[in-house]
Amino acid sequence: MKPIIQLDQGLINKIAAGEVVERPLSVVKELTENAIDAGATVITVEITDGGLTMVRVTDNGGGISADELQLAFSRHATSKIASLDDLFQVQTLGFRGEALSSIAAVSQVEMITKTPTAVSGTRVEIHGGKIQSRQNIGCANGTTVVVANLFFNTPARRKFLKKPPTEAGYISDCLQRLALSNPGLTLRYINNGKIIFQSSGNGDLKTAMLNIYGREVATKVISVDANTGDLYLLGLVGKPEIARGNRQHGSFFINGRYIQSRLLTGAIESAMKTMLPAGKFPLFALNLSLPFDALDVNVHPTKMDVRFADEDSIFNFVENAVREALSEHNLIPSVRHKSKPSEENTAPEAEQLSLFTPSGSGSVEQDIQEPLSEAELSALFSPSDEAPERDIETVVRALYLNPSKAISANEKLVKEEPPKPKAKFFVTYQIHSLIFNTYWLVTQGESLYLIDQHAAHERILYENLLAKARERAVSSQQLLIPIPLRLTPREKQVLVDNMEYFNNFGFEISNENDDFGITAVPLLLNGPLHTGFFSDLLDNIDQVGFSKESAYDHKTETIAMAACKAAVKGGDNLAETEARALITQLLELENPFTCPHGRPTIIEFTRQELERRFKRS
Repeated sequence: MKPIIQLDQGLINKIAAGEVVERPLSVVKELTENAIDAGATVITVEITDGGLTMVRVTDNGGGISADELQLAFSRHATSKIASLDDLFQVQTLGFRGEALSSIAAVSQVEMITKTPTAVSGTRVEIHGGKIQSRQNIGCANGTTVVVANLFFNTPARRKFLKKPPTEAGYISDCLQRLALSNPGLTLRYINNGKIIFQSSGNGDLKTAMLNIYGREVATKVISVDANTGDLYLLGLVGKPEIARGNRQHGSFFINGRYIQSRLLTGAIESAMKTMLPAGKFPLFALNLSLPFDALDVNVHPTKMDVRFADEDSIFNFVENAVREALSEHNLIPSVRHKSKPSEENTAPEAEQLSLFTPSGSGSVEQDIQEPLSEAELSALFSPSDEAPERDIETVVRALYLNPSKAISANEKLVKEEPPKPKAKFFVTYQIHSLIFNTYWLVTQGESLYLIDQHAAHERILYENLLAKARERAVSSQQLLIPIPLRLTPREKQVLVDNMEYFNNFGFEISNENDDFGITAVPLLLNGPLHTGFFSDLLDNIDQVGFSKESAYDHKTETIAMAACKAAVKGGDNLAETEARALITQLLELENPFTCPHGRPTIIEFTRQELERRFKRS
């Protein structure tokens, strides 16, 4: 073994920099956070080649005084904390005093800065952690930092970076969240000389959401505003119809700081349980304010992980706040026509720019002459990731032909309507007919509704079965011939461990010499269980996952979902009187908008939209 030696300071700095500066994204994140901490209201971010060649961040903040400039590039030098007590009550985005020194250690840095009280500014140039030059210079108040040739002196790190477009994508994600967490910040983003995004900085979160995701999303978000004194949750959460195929579109902030927390993400997903289909995740931008001493942000150099003093209280508060906000709104998807980009972009140039290609920004170029098929209509109730908006557009063909291709160029962003009281929502409705043996046409007021009979039936069965199971009042029916279960040793153990849950739902299971068989099933099951029903159910019931909900709730809801799905598949052809009773029951539920697996039960077509399609408006 080699002898122990003291590493030189240059090597120490490069090792430390590896924890803070992982890629160009890290540079942008650290510099923009420093700018916000310095009181900046306007920030411009410019990158070249995905930030590999150059990153420039310019702000109008307080700047750095000339006599503190050299110290600012030293390790663990900061103005944001001074004692151990300060570390546990951090009120700024940065505080560790590592960003500037780490960036300078692995790049060629130029900084120009000036405080409001200084006569002139100061320019300093640092390569690989060593000062190359320093001089007074005339400049505006604030700071400009240019980071060139990142990892020029650590080529091993550089070769593991992605291609420039990918690295630029990471930076775009960062700046998107910066705009959402600071809607009062004017942010300008330039990539390879092209202006990609410029936020208005008007302080309105919905406007920031509009700039990033487009009008289709901005009109389908719900405000969340809840507080308990110590905890305050404020922001927007998307309706289930705009859920995404991954978790990348959910942004959670703690006291204005973007963080990644399975606890908080789990709370939101738990609040929207049964509202989202499998593989779909909520879109949201939420900020949780809480006492600074109620959490620890000093967990990782990136400051994106936090620890809470009371996780259960935080989880329950967020879950209840989101669920309550959703419960106050009509969540029925409404079919709306989309305009062409050329017609939609009537706002000033700065407001047209978008950080990403907005969801729902494509034009509608359809001239369909055939009515909607059963398969296409089914796609509306199970929208695909590839073309969710197209599915919604094409469903109108079920009723009329030749939809119009555009709407007025002067149409403005529609403000979210006040929530309609759930108890009075369907009062004077009329049931007209059943199409494709699945969808009921229902009218009320100025709207036409399609109600998925199967999804509605499944939701009602689920709610009723869940309530009876918790009261241990589910009726069973005995089987003339027991159904044998072929289970692996692991599945057998799971079944034994959870036998009480199955009994509560009306399943009776025999066990003779470790051979299991079903002798009775819930009375609601109209037909035989499909192959693999119990194997799939045992797999799901054993995967509680990361959630603060009780194991009892998870397991009972999992069994209820599986049982209801099996029951509905057994056949639910209903007469009109039965359908009317079914719809009445559905609309009395707390969540009548989706089946237990998250598919929509009801979709709305407004008269205004239909008349626009026929060019009558």
